[in-house]
Amino acid sequence: MTGNVFIYKDNKAIVICPKCEKSKTIDVSEDIGSKYLVRLKHKCSCGYLYIVLLERRKRHRKIVNLPGIFICSISKEQVAKGLMTIQDITRAGLCFKLDANTKQKLNIGNKLLLEFNLDDKSRSLIKKEAIIRNIRGDFIGVEFSSVDLYDKALGLYMFS
Repeated sequence: MTGNVFIYKDNKAIVICPKCEKSKTIDVSEDIGSKYLVRLKHKCSCGYLYIVLLERRKRHRKIVNLPGIFICSISKEQVAKGLMTIQDITRAGLCFKLDANTKQKLNIGNKLLLEFNLDDKSRSLIKKEAIIRNIRGDFIGVEFSSVDLYDKALGLYMFS
């Protein structure tokens, strides 16, 4: 069984045995600098051997499939609008795929207004301003202009 572990303060990560659920804090200082995917083998005190993947992202990322819309002011006269499908989301940003019918040219640094509903029980409406940080074909990575730590709906959704 393979699971992800996040790095915490002082280059430590907490691994949890999938068999007995015992946790242990391990030092991952040597593995942080690697530019490749890091798989760590860990043997629990119960004897179970398992593999964890070292997650070096700063925030938990949730894989989703959420429809939404974006609006981008390119200049004072030109506005790009389109449909998007959100692929993954964090509290600080998200990655979306442009709808096949969207022909607008977006660029790194463009400011967007994003609007979408979460697929939670109350279908929470999320409206966020964001800045395009990377573009990979039809996939756009954005960072929210402000990380609202008190965005209750998104916070609860991320860990549900």
